[in-house]
Amino acid sequence: MTDQRHANQGVPAFHHDTLPGLDGRDKVARRARTVTIIIVLLLLAGLGRTLLARQANADTLAKQASQSAIQQVRVVQAQNNRHDNRLTLPATLQGMREALVYARGSGYVRQWFKDIGQSVKKGELLAVLDTPDIDKQVEEAAASHALARNAYQRWSRLRAQDAVSQQELDEKTAAFQQSQATLKRLRDQQDFGRIVAPFDGIVTKRNIDNGSLVNAGNGGSGQSLFSVAQVDQLHLYVYLPQDRANQVKVGDPVDITLTEGGKPLAGKVARTAGAIDPASRTLQVEVVLPNAQHQLLPGQYVEASFKLKSPAGLTLPTNTLVFGPEGSQVAVVDEHNKVRLQKVALGTDYGKDIAIKAGLSGKERIILNPSDAIHNGQSVAIVASGKGE
Repeated sequence: MTDQRHANQGVPAFHHDTLPGLDGRDKVARRARTVTIIIVLLLLAGLGRTLLARQANADTLAKQASQSAIQQVRVVQAQNNRHDNRLTLPATLQGMREALVYARGSGYVRQWFKDIGQSVKKGELLAVLDTPDIDKQVEEAAASHALARNAYQRWSRLRAQDAVSQQELDEKTAAFQQSQATLKRLRDQQDFGRIVAPFDGIVTKRNIDNGSLVNAGNGGSGQSLFSVAQVDQLHLYVYLPQDRANQVKVGDPVDITLTEGGKPLAGKVARTAGAIDPASRTLQVEVVLPNAQHQLLPGQYVEASFKLKSPAGLTLPTNTLVFGPEGSQVAVVDEHNKVRLQKVALGTDYGKDIAIKAGLSGKERIILNPSDAIHNGQSVAIVASGKGE
């Protein structure tokens, strides 16, 4: 190994080239410090920008929060009631006269003569019953009556000859009169086997057939034989609420509308009950309408519409109401733009509007669509106003 090789042993040639003055290492160190300083400066700049942005956002949020503390609202004023005050109530058409025809005596149907839909006249025969029980009683009563009559006639002749006492004649006379009354009563019951129409009309029901057993009257197992209705004129009953009862009088026109549609039919108020039913707090009103062509049928569901006088008062949009434990209220904005919850008495609901019977003068500014959390003394800012929405 030469001295030169020994001198260079263990030291790379590169370092041997840079050892004099260590210039390469210094350059690397300077570059590293420069890069580090730049990175630190960039981080500091980013941090400062972030802090400034946060401060700006905080100021903006604080400003918005202060603005949001005052709720913005729209208001309206109550208006005079100008609604077409029509009251529509449900009803059912009925014949001007309707009757269920029952048998006065028990028996079997021998023959019926009128079916449903057929016209009948008063007293016209509807059916004939076989009444064997009553027939037998009539025969017995007739025999008793004939015997009593013969005895009465014989005792009358004997009394004329003074052969019997007046007392005996009186007894025979009473027996004769009693038998006569019994026979008449049973014959009247026998005549009840003829079922006749009580008035002019049409047969709307027939509940019997030939051979059917019918019982007397409408109690127990008795059932009606026929149903007869007078349909040349129909009537219906409606029940007006108590607060509308004084707005209807006899002779007022009423529009009758069928659920099937079509032009309303003209009826009129025939009579009223004249008193409020304490159970329902309503007034019963009878309405009549002509039906000469028999276009309407008893039993049809209809709607009766009354045109009533609009009550004096105010109306408000329904979306101004606040409902709570205190009842119906509205949120009024006073002259200092503070909220005051005002209790009101409600009237007729017209859909979008509702009548206010008490609680407002008409000059108040009423908040539209008030929130459930609105309260007395709350500050608000009015952004728009109108006559109603």
